[in-house]
Amino acid sequence: MTTEDMADERGQPRDVYAFHDRPERNLNNIFLNYYGFLHTVQGANQGWATGEAPPAWPGFEQVWIKVADNVELSGRLGLAESGGVVQPADCIVLLPGLWGDNGVTRTRDLASALRDSGFHVLALELRGHGQTDRRYPNVFYNFGVLECQDLLRVSEWLQDTYPQVRRTGLIGFCWGGNLGLLAAWFDGRANDDPSITPILASRLAPVSPRRHYTAGVVAFSALLRWEAMMDETEAPQDVCRKPIVHHLQTIIRERMEMKHHPSVCGKLRVLIDYEFCRSELTSEFPMEDACLSLRLVPYKGRPCPPKMESARVPVLMVHAVNDMFASPQAIVDLMAVTKNPNVAALILRGGGHVGFFPYNRAFTYSLILNFFDPQRGAESCSR
Repeated sequence: MTTEDMADERGQPRDVYAFHDRPERNLNNIFLNYYGFLHTVQGANQGWATGEAPPAWPGFEQVWIKVADNVELSGRLGLAESGGVVQPADCIVLLPGLWGDNGVTRTRDLASALRDSGFHVLALELRGHGQTDRRYPNVFYNFGVLECQDLLRVSEWLQDTYPQVRRTGLIGFCWGGNLGLLAAWFDGRANDDPSITPILASRLAPVSPRRHYTAGVVAFSALLRWEAMMDETEAPQDVCRKPIVHHLQTIIRERMEMKHHPSVCGKLRVLIDYEFCRSELTSEFPMEDACLSLRLVPYKGRPCPPKMESARVPVLMVHAVNDMFASPQAIVDLMAVTKNPNVAALILRGGGHVGFFPYNRAFTYSLILNFFDPQRGAESCSR
């Protein structure tokens, strides 16, 4: 299902499940969505590295990138070389999913493959993740509210520090996909963007005149309806009826224990509240202002100003119709009302949740290489 398929002749979003002849009721049934679960599990090898750093990657070095007065982000940077000489090339920034760090084997494998294909690559660990969290245990994650600005500063750091970096691009998985979409919006937003309240604006730097991630942004399995997911985690989910949400609740409890939050439960909304209260935004920051800045699709009638209309770099959302965790219908709903020609989407028949490499490794890697190709890729076509 491509961008052009997502709205009908009246401009209304199509039913993604009817288009693919995949009943939505089957998604959480491991027998009726066997390959969705299989590829999700195969693609979800976490390899946590919240304590000691993971083993070294050949061709990569540890870097620290200053994004605020009291914060530097951890990253592994691999520069493309030929004959031992660093070559001019684009640099692709990789973001794993929620709580993902550089122990995630998917990040390691993709980073190495992209470097071998002639790209510079930065595998980034955000606030509250991996070695960044280990060095700054009192700097908490804001789920994108402050991290969007961090990502723009990372792009600037790469180009200011390394003359061989021509452009930057971004690939995000799951919640990292959300951050990729928000970074594209943040790069092109106006000073008076309605998604930025005056209170939040006072915590952010002025809009930068520079452009960021001009090579483009790819978001795999973005969790657009994350507020609905918060609702789903309000009650314990059965491992048989909602196995992926049950797994998410396990991860939430582990995070609460690791960060010594006041109580331990599986509620995503409570975890977000705890993280915000202990972050520099503090408990006095209005959570609705935070949600407004992160909201990409409507939720219970609350304000949802269009964000993707502001994207001035190529953006591609890649999703699977058999994703049992992040709704593919949300992608269709967003694309049906997005008129920005820089933004496109692709919904595949398989891949589960972030299981695209197990589903079809050759296609997925080809898609990434062609999207970022400096001569034939998305940015050169849009230009």
